[in-house]
Amino acid sequence: MHRVISFEGTNNFRDMGGYQTADGRKVKYGLFFRSDELSGLSEQDFVSFQALNIKTIFDYRDDYETQKKPDPVFAGAKNIRISAIKAEQASKINIPGNAENSDRKSHVIVDLVKSGFFKQFRADTMMMELYTKLPINNPSYKHLMEIIRHSDNLGLLHHCTAGKDRTGVGAALIYMALGVPEETIMEDYLLTNETMKAFNGKLLEQLVEHVKEEELKNIEDMLGVKEEYMEAVFGSITNTYGNVDTYLAEEFGLTQQKRETLQSMCLE
Repeated sequence: MHRVISFEGTNNFRDMGGYQTADGRKVKYGLFFRSDELSGLSEQDFVSFQALNIKTIFDYRDDYETQKKPDPVFAGAKNIRISAIKAEQASKINIPGNAENSDRKSHVIVDLVKSGFFKQFRADTMMMELYTKLPINNPSYKHLMEIIRHSDNLGLLHHCTAGKDRTGVGAALIYMALGVPEETIMEDYLLTNETMKAFNGKLLEQLVEHVKEEELKNIEDMLGVKEEYMEAVFGSITNTYGNVDTYLAEEFGLTQQKRETLQSMCLE
């Protein structure tokens, strides 16, 4: 099986299967998928997508993002959207406003450049703050972790705009529940730097003539993923709950017994 799945209209579509857990089992292929935005899927992509037998599409994006680039609707799949970024953070991370008045084809990074975001804020500081807050008391992830406990909802595709931050944290939580070690979670997270390398490179080439060098570096920090970002997730969980087992039990109701049931269903 290939972890990275090529589509004409996405850049970061992956099957989450194949990784080994601490007890030596492996995550089954075909149950969990992660991706960037889906609005660019071609007709051939639709055919390939249907073959994956995805039953649930879980979208972490906010109103602005989804008005601009709505998810397609697939026969046999239900679409669920719960924004993973809380309202007080959204005005910092995304552009507030009406998507109807923006260029629907432009990338969110281009919109951020136009808004002056990268002149006002340090992207790495903002990302550290985001990652620290994402895993704690987040209604989006609470719903996600409830959904994955029921086999009728799988295969499940979860995604955001780039499929790296909100989706990266969501993937980490699924892997934690399945017993995948932190070092493997980090390996999967950092894979985004490879899958998005060509796309990000082209985007930076388009912007290099329009922004100063310092601003371009700031944009690079927003486009990529870094170990310290995911470390912030692990640290936030430990600082709040002491350990992952307590976190999963108290945050999501995933007691040891419920985790064992989930693992029996999703591991081989």
